[in-house]
Amino acid sequence: MKKLLKNIAFGAIIGASILVPGMSGGTTALILGIYSRIIAAIDELFSDFKKNFPYLLTLTVGAAVGFYVCSFPIKFILDRYSFEFSFFVIGVIAGSLPVFIKGTGKFKLKYLIYIIIGAVLTLLVDMSAGVRLGNTDNAVAFIIVGLLSAVALILPGISLTYILIAFGYYDALIIAVNSMDILFLLKFGTVVILGIFAFTKVLNIAYKKYPVSINMMILGMVAASVKQIFIRLPVNGEVAACFLLLVGGFSVSLLFGLLGKGTDCV
Repeated sequence: MKKLLKNIAFGAIIGASILVPGMSGGTTALILGIYSRIIAAIDELFSDFKKNFPYLLTLTVGAAVGFYVCSFPIKFILDRYSFEFSFFVIGVIAGSLPVFIKGTGKFKLKYLIYIIIGAVLTLLVDMSAGVRLGNTDNAVAFIIVGLLSAVALILPGISLTYILIAFGYYDALIIAVNSMDILFLLKFGTVVILGIFAFTKVLNIAYKKYPVSINMMILGMVAASVKQIFIRLPVNGEVAACFLLLVGGFSVSLLFGLLGKGTDCV
């Protein structure tokens, strides 16, 4: 029961983080120490269904609860205090960076190359903002955005919200949810789920063979994601509040890291 409640709680934290522009569920999973466990569970779902399905189900239930419960307060905060809140998110991301460095041993030059590759990938996504692949009736564009959404859900440093906004699908998805357009949601969901299974298989193999290199690449992606969040430097009376929120976000990230300590080994 304790493990069940912990999985639901971690899922809720991941679900809530998806709502925040610039944050990703993958980054949150890394902070909580369950990222590689999730990747392995998705990849090996059918080979060990009895073990992996309950784990993924509890995380999914928690994520749905966290997404729904936190959607209202987070929307309220973003509508009124988006600038100040951005520093809290930057603090959370900064607090997650030690997770990647831990256990790497002596730093090697090739790690820097992987970090740069990861950062460039995130910046390329950032540069694509404003690009429109066509309307939602365009089958090719629909599949591309669905697959990119799958990648965003899996890879830390790439926000699902940002992907949807960048390619003009955010409003369409919100309208589909509000109007209960089941056909649209089923089609989009199917593409995303297939993309997740395909991508996690590749990622799980890469993680097993090159764990440090993959971590360094993800470190670059997460670090570069700050560009999506940063608005401007605080001035005058904003400095104290922004600094406290920055420290608060950093502390929360470290706290979540302590809560999830050793979880990947379970």
